[in-house]
Amino acid sequence: MTAAAAVSPRRIERSVVFAAALLIVIASALTTRIGAAVAHRGLVPSLFELFGVSAIVWFAAFAICAIARDNDGRSAWRRGDAPVLAAMVGAALLPLPALGAAAVFGAGAWLALRSEPASGARRIGLVALALSAHLLWGPLILKLLGSELLAFDAQIAALFAGGNADGNIFGQAGSQAFTVGQNCSSLTNLSLAGVLAVTLAQLFELRFDRRLVIATLIAMLGTIVVNGIRLATIARHPDLYDYLHGGAGMMLFGWASLLVTAAIVGTAVARHPDFAAR
Repeated sequence: MTAAAAVSPRRIERSVVFAAALLIVIASALTTRIGAAVAHRGLVPSLFELFGVSAIVWFAAFAICAIARDNDGRSAWRRGDAPVLAAMVGAALLPLPALGAAAVFGAGAWLALRSEPASGARRIGLVALALSAHLLWGPLILKLLGSELLAFDAQIAALFAGGNADGNIFGQAGSQAFTVGQNCSSLTNLSLAGVLAVTLAQLFELRFDRRLVIATLIAMLGTIVVNGIRLATIARHPDLYDYLHGGAGMMLFGWASLLVTAAIVGTAVARHPDFAAR
């Protein structure tokens, strides 16, 4: 027997296959958003703006790959894996971003429930579940409870601007009134704090303890405050509407919200006992 023949074939890791499939359905869920960004701003500007997708979403996709690279071999293949993978590929092939988002949730739930504790596959599943809150559940809740949730944003903006709000309409007395749409709501990005916290916890194998829960809630509050300041600035300075609603000003506030979220959650992770012990 030769040395080459004595080497057993390398087993394909379950976590690697599911990570690849998840990247495909995540891309499918983002097609409309990416296409709109390229059509509106062009390819190169969209590239610098991450194609209209939060850096936290891209980081979660990176974390899925990083966890899969561990190749820990602790998650055995399950009987139902093949149908789940086939369903994911089928969802990605159809031109329905919502179906891709649903596939992210379904795959995440499958991996979280049908993988060994602390295995790479289960950690990937938990990241996918968190990501589905932004891709699927957040937009769905906003559509179902849009009027009530948008009215909340309008109240926050009116509070910061020193004005009044009626439903999702806000403004200062005697001045121009503005309407809070779904794309302007802080609730669109509220779930990103949870996505980042879960992603970092799984990437560094940390217990999701009370420290991380509190940090996530504070980061969510920070998101609401930053967006409220943006809307209040529009009410106080209507001449800046185009700049703050769809121009560079909106992008700057978006990055400010990202930095606030990253600072709060990142600090909690850095001070986590499990992280300090690494």
